[in-house]
Amino acid sequence: MSLFRSFRRNRKTVGRDEQIVLYPSFGSRTPDGRSWSLIVQGCVFDPRLPWFRRSPVMGLIQRAMRIDRSADEYFRQRMRQFLMSGLKGRSVSVLIGDREFPVAESDYMGLFKGTVEVPDEDVSRLAQSIENSGRWLGCQAVLNAPDEREFAGRLQLIEPTGVSIISDVDDTIKHSNVSNRRDLFRNTFAKRFVPVTGMPELYRDCAIAGAVFHFVSGSPWQLYEPLHEFCRTEGYPCGSFHLKRFRFREAAKKLRKSPQKAYKRTAIEPILLAFPQRRFVLIGDSGEQDPDIYGSFLREFPDQIIGVFIRAIRGESRQSERIRNAFDGADPAKWSLYVDPDEIRAEVSRLVTVGHS
Repeated sequence: MSLFRSFRRNRKTVGRDEQIVLYPSFGSRTPDGRSWSLIVQGCVFDPRLPWFRRSPVMGLIQRAMRIDRSADEYFRQRMRQFLMSGLKGRSVSVLIGDREFPVAESDYMGLFKGTVEVPDEDVSRLAQSIENSGRWLGCQAVLNAPDEREFAGRLQLIEPTGVSIISDVDDTIKHSNVSNRRDLFRNTFAKRFVPVTGMPELYRDCAIAGAVFHFVSGSPWQLYEPLHEFCRTEGYPCGSFHLKRFRFREAAKKLRKSPQKAYKRTAIEPILLAFPQRRFVLIGDSGEQDPDIYGSFLREFPDQIIGVFIRAIRGESRQSERIRNAFDGADPAKWSLYVDPDEIRAEVSRLVTVGHS
């Protein structure tokens, strides 16, 4: 019996053959201002691929999507994370400075998310500024001795007032063509990620002016690493990432449903509620449900949301029925459609500047 209990206890820790990735997140001041409430999120997984996933499955998908050999490197790198096993029931703690904080236990997909509270004096001592991206606090996953590997993450420290930009990813900051499933798959798994012209410059200007960023996307968590590398390479400001949970077996059951709206609402609403005094700019595209989602938030949070910008990728106008319905009842002066980011550069910059005054 004691051996069985010992086995179960050990299974709750992260093993030497297992890995952790900590996703960029954020923190807010507690109401009394004495501490910071920090959201820590990530995934525990087994990086080893069994042979039946590694070769036959990848080959089958590659042939079905007619992906040629020239795309092998992109395909295998980005598909690999989807074939790994997320590990349930691992208790995750992080080290911030010299203090250890328990976070959460990983769920059936290996994902975990929890909140830790750190005194302001510790945060002030440990925080570091990232050029044009505000203040960040580093953290590191706690592992059992003698495991000396390092799995590091960072948390954006966001003050109660100021301007935050909540941005979509696909077809907003990078070309994906979400409306065409074959193009979406190829652009996601078989090609170099290509930025939407003008968006890196626009976002950098906003960051320099003091805006902070939250990247909220329907892309799966399995694509975090290539998406993060894309943002870094193209010069997008650092920001928190909020991606969708995904498993092939669950996705097959939901092909006829559209979980995008429900997912984005549950990702965006806590950000708005965490910063009632901040002002928000929402930027997305017309490819899927951003108009409906952003329109509903504009009606529900009219004092916090100062601007909504939708990239029109299907030739829509303000008079299009779908667009009219999405923003019905919302302040017409607060939302607009655009094709070229240059069309909104001056207005977004103005909103960021005014929001900080």
